[in-house]
Amino acid sequence: MRIALVTSSFLPTIGGAEFGVHHLAQQWRKQGHDVCVINATADRATHPEALYSVRKLGLLRGTTRFGAHRWPFLQHATRGLQRCLREYRPDFISGHFGYPTGIWLSRLKPLPHYLITCRGPALNETPQGPRQRFGIDNLVAEALNRSAGAVAMSSDARRIMERIGVAPANILDIPNGVELTRFQTKVVGFDLRRMLGIPGDALVILSVGRSIWAKAYDTGIKTVAKVLARQPGIYYVLLGKGTGEWLPLARELGVAENIAFCEGLYGDELIGAYQQADIFFLPSVKELCPMVLPESMGAGLPAVVTNISGSQDMVQTGENGFVLEPGDAEGMAEALLQLVQDEPLRERMRQTALEKSKLYSWDRISRLYLEHAHPERTLGG
Repeated sequence: MRIALVTSSFLPTIGGAEFGVHHLAQQWRKQGHDVCVINATADRATHPEALYSVRKLGLLRGTTRFGAHRWPFLQHATRGLQRCLREYRPDFISGHFGYPTGIWLSRLKPLPHYLITCRGPALNETPQGPRQRFGIDNLVAEALNRSAGAVAMSSDARRIMERIGVAPANILDIPNGVELTRFQTKVVGFDLRRMLGIPGDALVILSVGRSIWAKAYDTGIKTVAKVLARQPGIYYVLLGKGTGEWLPLARELGVAENIAFCEGLYGDELIGAYQQADIFFLPSVKELCPMVLPESMGAGLPAVVTNISGSQDMVQTGENGFVLEPGDAEGMAEALLQLVQDEPLRERMRQTALEKSKLYSWDRISRLYLEHAHPERTLGG
């Protein structure tokens, strides 16, 4: 089968959504399908392990600033996308980002059979996001209702989609995934503690993700400061682009020596970081379905997370971690302390995390998408 993944943003732009598209493309290629990622970012595969082909969709300058749903930006994008799809002749189209990709796909003539995964920007009410700037809820709902299936990556995403007017019967519940074989069996020659100057026997709490307001790393550092006040000797590793901006806060709180900032690890080194940590910590105030969470589960890490979209589905308090309210530094500190001080509890939750991670393998997730693939050619057939 020929599969086209259509996305407005792709690697080398770094984010969970971009890597999610990459992993789907990789998995479908490994399953023997011909895969092409049509995107508005790159004209070639930039990930070193990419097995798929890439085509670039050209956009008019100003599309992001003035609105991809407005004239002439929408017309230009849909003409270009129609041309790419006619040249590639896919049997199945997997679209990503309800805005703007979903709107582009919904305006094609004839209307193709496509699934659309409604990733963060179309659903999250972020300060600079399109929902706040352009008021696009009706447009997104229309695009998702015209699709063959609108993928909700969490129970909260489903609730938002229904609230803006997406028909419940058209919503498919499919979360993000994890490469289980890499996280659970790959042996890497990377030493996280040695690289960051952490004592070899020290317990490590790990957060992964670029530094944006939604990750709430300020709350994370304040939480760990409370833990260190009662349990000296632990270390907190913040791994992601821009995390170094929080060093002044760590110094102000007097915990800089126990907090390590790493601007980014990729490939085997990232896998090694997960494997060598002891506890995963995600203090976010806004997510849709954080990919770092199934990755941490795949590495067997008990997790302390907040009661937000995605996290509340994947972590159950007392089973594979603890779920606290966003901003509750005291509650998160208590949960972290319990895990730090109780090794048998960590081990029990580690085993549960490993077992639950099987639900999120990319092989399983990718096949859930294909259950809704149309058997006939969608364009140009």
